[in-house]
Amino acid sequence: MEDEQQSPNEAKPPRGRFTIVYLIHEAFRRDLARLSSALRATGVDQHRARQLRSHWAFLEDQLHHHHEVEDASLWPLVRPKLSGRHEDLDVLAEMEAQHVVLLPHCEAIGQGFAALAQQPSEQAGSQLAGAIDEMGTELGSHLADEEQRCFPVIDQALSAEEFESFGKATAKAIGMRGSARFFPWIFDGAEPVERTAVLSMPPPPVRVLCRTMWEPRYARTVATLWS
Repeated sequence: MEDEQQSPNEAKPPRGRFTIVYLIHEAFRRDLARLSSALRATGVDQHRARQLRSHWAFLEDQLHHHHEVEDASLWPLVRPKLSGRHEDLDVLAEMEAQHVVLLPHCEAIGQGFAALAQQPSEQAGSQLAGAIDEMGTELGSHLADEEQRCFPVIDQALSAEEFESFGKATAKAIGMRGSARFFPWIFDGAEPVERTAVLSMPPPPVRVLCRTMWEPRYARTVATLWS
């Protein structure tokens, strides 16, 4: 359809209402692996180091926003529904604790990029790639834990209306400027049915802009970033 609004007759995404969260998780995994590979390539000069550093800054910002939304908005919405369910409440507490564990990794990578941008070298690039691999392992474990243990808790706790309301509030917090980078980023490699399902949530202008402007611009950026 012209504005990509999902119709009742279209196939539903296989991962249901968690589709957008899965896409965000996959974008983190994908781009950390890309950064690691790019840093291990030969000929990483100052310009290339700054280019990769800029993308890390975007990734870090997305990660902090993602976790802030969970800690400040989602868990407080879910917790009252779990009264007396101590194991489920423990799962939410573990998710919050895992968010904190990731912070030193982010700080170390930021410092590594600052040093590399000042004085590029193969050794510095390789060391930074190693730090990103460690971050990828830690984050990957957290994301898998969230998908396997936390998603079922949320699924049982929140009604479809509550979850949809939370999703719309989150999208509104991203804003139009943030959406211009966020949606093309999570759609990189996504299945068409999942892309259509996610784009059915924001208002029509977002869907049109994503197709006609944001995704083509993202494709041009990615072509130079990971080439």
